[in-house]
Amino acid sequence: QVIRNNSAFIRRQRGIQKAFSREPLNLKGINSPNYNGLTNAKAIGVTLAEDNKSVVVTVKKSGKKNLPAKSLIKTTIKRGGARGIIKSVQGLVKGRNARFAKLAARRASQLLRSVQRSAKIAKKSSA
Repeated sequence: QVIRNNSAFIRRQRGIQKAFSREPLNLKGINSPNYNGLTNAKAIGVTLAEDNKSVVVTVKKSGKKNLPAKSLIKTTIKRGGARGIIKSVQGLVKGRNARFAKLAARRASQLLRSVQRSAKIAKKSSA
């Protein structure tokens, strides 16, 4: 209730009724209690690693609510190619919160695809 309408992570766009969220542990990017990474005990986040070839899966521990620095577990997945990474993300998340397994795999796929596209565009512009 407290962060429903007021949060630093909320983004609104003209012409779109639904508000978006830029929280690190929000897989879908929608300002909704189901996907909120700040309030959910089993929140999961998927981001790109610094090398742009692997994915970092961040999982929130349910028992460390009063210790924010110790409440997150980060796992870097580098396994064989994009398909291997996506399968690993789905398996890892399925063990923690099965409801978000496909959603996390979709997010990892989007991130890896965006890196491939930007590399392809850079290659075309330099040639």
